[in-house]
Amino acid sequence: MKITNELKTGAVVVAAVLVGVLFWFKTANFSAKPYRVKTYFNFADGIKLNTIVKLSGVDAGRVENIKFNYDPETRVELTLLVEKEARIHEDSIAYIATSGLVGDTYVGLTPGSADKPFVKPGSSVGSEDPIEMRKLMKKAEAIADNLDKTLIEVRELAGGLGGVVKDNRPRVDNIAVNLEQTAINFKEFSDDLKKHPWKLLSKGK
Repeated sequence: MKITNELKTGAVVVAAVLVGVLFWFKTANFSAKPYRVKTYFNFADGIKLNTIVKLSGVDAGRVENIKFNYDPETRVELTLLVEKEARIHEDSIAYIATSGLVGDTYVGLTPGSADKPFVKPGSSVGSEDPIEMRKLMKKAEAIADNLDKTLIEVRELAGGLGGVVKDNRPRVDNIAVNLEQTAINFKEFSDDLKKHPWKLLSKGK
């Protein structure tokens, strides 16, 4: 029987498919089932089902379930479905951030400490809430307002330097205290952002 070109082409296609399936079966790891961990947030803006979960910045799973937990206070409970290869330690911290300045929101996981055991499936990990942008702006405005008031006092004092210095001593002391407190507030504000840069990238309202 003469083999037509159509039969030859069909045989080549079938053979290619069989080779591909065989290769997939050999390389696929059917035992590597994902595991679940839970985490809790007081504020979880931008998070929805199937939101990407990243470990050290690399895609490692997704948000499988979202619900409210009322014990002892209202919090958002997230169930994270994490790939088996993406192992995290018990002191891992979950946080909410965005990819770039205007990218999609994701749940990030820190790897945790090497001297801690790996987290067990079904358990929970700690979390850090993102700073809500409105709170961030209020704190910055409070620092700016305090600085403005102090600068006004400095100008008024400078305008009256022709008088006796000791008469202005209480005002000088007050200005020094205000400047010191402003410096402390700004340092705390700056240190918090340095330690947790993802908070600045949160999409809080």
